[in-house]
Amino acid sequence: MENELEKMKKSMPYTVPEGFFDEMEKRLMQEVATKKKKTTGRKVVLWTSLAVAASLALLLVLHQRLAKTEEGSFEQVEMAFNQLSDADQQLLLEYFDEMYYLDN
Repeated sequence: MENELEKMKKSMPYTVPEGFFDEMEKRLMQEVATKKKKTTGRKVVLWTSLAVAASLALLLVLHQRLAKTEEGSFEQVEMAFNQLSDADQQLLLEYFDEMYYLDN
């Protein structure tokens, strides 16, 4: 097997145009520079604007949901308290009054 490989001609069957690799770096740097200039202008402004708008929308939605949750939870507690008997209501009020005085 090795003999057959040695018999094969050890030359490159492909050719490259003269000066191809010398000019390749220059062409690549020019192309990168032109593409970089195109992306830094409008796209950055557009994406920044979209990010700010999305953040504001998210904050507004979260604020509204938190406000509704706080209002709803107080109303629910008040409804539950009103459904208790008078004795249970009085007991709870006394308990929380004691807790209030202990904290202060």
